[in-house]
Amino acid sequence: MRRAIGWTWKALIVLACVAVQYFIHASVSSAPPGQFLPGVAAVSGIAHGAAYVFLLWVFARTLARGREPLISRYSRAVHGSLPPAMERYTRQVTIAWCVFFAGQLLVSALLLAFAPLAAWSLFINLLNLPLLAAMFVGQLAFGAIRHPELPRTSILQAFRAFSRDSPFSSSAEMH
Repeated sequence: MRRAIGWTWKALIVLACVAVQYFIHASVSSAPPGQFLPGVAAVSGIAHGAAYVFLLWVFARTLARGREPLISRYSRAVHGSLPPAMERYTRQVTIAWCVFFAGQLLVSALLLAFAPLAAWSLFINLLNLPLLAAMFVGQLAFGAIRHPELPRTSILQAFRAFSRDSPFSSSAEMH
């Protein structure tokens, strides 16, 4: 029973987060033509931009010479030692995530500059989480198809490795 209540709360929190994003988008996109909602748009735009700049920085800095790529570190936390093929693959995955984060920032900036405000809001408020999920699922599918010989990580294992060794955990090694 306790476990069901825990999952229910988690589902409600996710639902609330999605609902907030929908209501922000609805507010921005339903503004009469020519009326700009700087407060609502700025809050969602700054949060989106800051999150992706931060993620890009966290992932990209681990690609520097002498550093272990972030995905390699998490894979090592789950699997122990990594064969050379997996080290190369996890470095490539870290690069792919950097490209994704940079692409999010670039598309957001281009939409803000050249598209209607509603299109930009749709991208940063409603498409953000589905695009993240698609990238994650695509990464897992590509790895399973391209490198079937490499050990697999479940979503739960990946989450545990990330939460145990994230930049915000007390056990994370800061460089």
